[in-house]
Amino acid sequence: MKKLKVLAALMAVAMLTPLVAGCAGGEPMPPIKLLAGDSEAAKRYSMGVQEILRNNLGIEIQIENVDFNTRLQKMRNGEFSMCFAGWLGDYDDPSTFLDMWTTNSPYNDVKWSNAKYDELMKKAHESSDPLERMKAMQEAEKILLEELPIVPLYWPQRNYVEQEYVKGILRSVIGPEIDLKWAYTQGRPGGDDPQHLNLNLGENPPDLFSCTTTDVVSFDVLNHVMEGLVRLTPDGTYAQGSGLAESWTESEDGTHFEFKIKANAKWSDGTPVTAHDFEYAWKTALDPRTASQYNYMLFWIKGAEELASIEVPDKDADPEGYNAAVAKIEEAKKNVGVKAVDDRTLVVDLKARTPWFISLLAFPTYFPVKESAHKKWGEEYATDKNKMLYCGPFVIDKWVPDSEMVLKKNPNYWDKNSVKLEFIHFDMIKDTNTPVTMFDAKQLDTMGVPGDFIPKYLEAGILKQMPDATTWYLQLNLKDPLFQNAKIRKAISLAFDRKTFCDNVLRNYSKPATSLTPPTIHGEDATVSFAEKYIGKVLNETADKEQAVELFKQGLKELGYKYEPVKTGK
Repeated sequence: MKKLKVLAALMAVAMLTPLVAGCAGGEPMPPIKLLAGDSEAAKRYSMGVQEILRNNLGIEIQIENVDFNTRLQKMRNGEFSMCFAGWLGDYDDPSTFLDMWTTNSPYNDVKWSNAKYDELMKKAHESSDPLERMKAMQEAEKILLEELPIVPLYWPQRNYVEQEYVKGILRSVIGPEIDLKWAYTQGRPGGDDPQHLNLNLGENPPDLFSCTTTDVVSFDVLNHVMEGLVRLTPDGTYAQGSGLAESWTESEDGTHFEFKIKANAKWSDGTPVTAHDFEYAWKTALDPRTASQYNYMLFWIKGAEELASIEVPDKDADPEGYNAAVAKIEEAKKNVGVKAVDDRTLVVDLKARTPWFISLLAFPTYFPVKESAHKKWGEEYATDKNKMLYCGPFVIDKWVPDSEMVLKKNPNYWDKNSVKLEFIHFDMIKDTNTPVTMFDAKQLDTMGVPGDFIPKYLEAGILKQMPDATTWYLQLNLKDPLFQNAKIRKAISLAFDRKTFCDNVLRNYSKPATSLTPPTIHGEDATVSFAEKYIGKVLNETADKEQAVELFKQGLKELGYKYEPVKTGK
């Protein structure tokens, strides 16, 4: 009897198998929607992605172009299947790119998780051995490039022009792209008085609260109206006295720092900037109730990650649990390695030697916040020019969202004598043609040059170029069943012709990204490129159409979908 039951079961399975297979094979593939920005350049680039995948993989990508702030929100909320995104390195270490993809990273929009990857990045954070750190991150990036939850596309080149009368703009590969503290004009038609610059910001800054800001547009503004303990100087260093710290000492093992705040460091309301303002800001960013996506920038500090990792229940749904979490947060704050000993002395303790720590202090998450002002304006802090305090070279004088912003010289800035500009005018123009026309008419004093206009300024002999520490990539949301399949993800990467995209779509000297970390990020010292020494060319520069299609077919079959390539005429 038992044998008969087994035989009957086997026959049933045999009869059902072709039905299931036929059903799976007959299901059409669900649509793939590409989330991208709504600027003219973003629309063009997303159409380039669409065309390459149509030609090489036979699939039709739908494009959703949205404004800058909406795109950021959709990315953070996981409201996409595929997203065109980029990352500018915040400091000179591979972890600035690799930390993003740990399981609990707030920037892991694709919701990828790999325990081995997390373990390797934890090791890189805790080790004081430079070579051990590099080996750990080498292995981590190789895992990422094998599983491909993101598909690196290209490394951009920075192309820009300046009017001949513009002087003193500081540009850096890593850190703030542009710093106007020392800028001035000499020989402007019509005169240099008052000293000023006209620039295009391109977008309205979405968030000017330094504890929560995440985007480069807001960073550009904050870098001019705020300041940290240090500031990048024209000689490319973060020297003592360059920012709000007059000086500092460092322990022999590189884990203990004592900073002395400048006696003449003031807020825009004339009150002193104190060590307490730094302690308050850093702990506010780490407080899980703040929901800062950049809080991990502080995780080099003792006790920081432990504070940020505390889970906070919904206040209304679980008031008792919420109150318990708040008590836990307040206790954890006492164990964070940052403390204002007095108004002018800030003590910081790190988990391990972190050679780039001083450079981190110039990053917005490390900027000070005056507690009384923050509590006065609450959630409205930094949403209006009159609802925030400034401690940088400039203050916001005018802010018309999506139209213009004007910064004026800060009379309370400690180094105001070095600031020559009286004001900076920012437009917020999204299209590519208008800024070019304005620059040619000397209505803009400097601008980034779109690819189509590079030959024009190259021929005129005024095009300037410099490398960048940025990688652009496709995010593949693993909540989408399609991209849970590794073969589908691999097929997308193989089908993408990076060289064609750079040469025919971007046309701006960008280079195909054959790994995630760009070559401009260094390894164990400033003479070593991490990508070149430890990673190499892992991803294809040109498309492997045959292998891509085969993998894509296999992936679709495993998911129960049929492959129906669109006709391209190629």
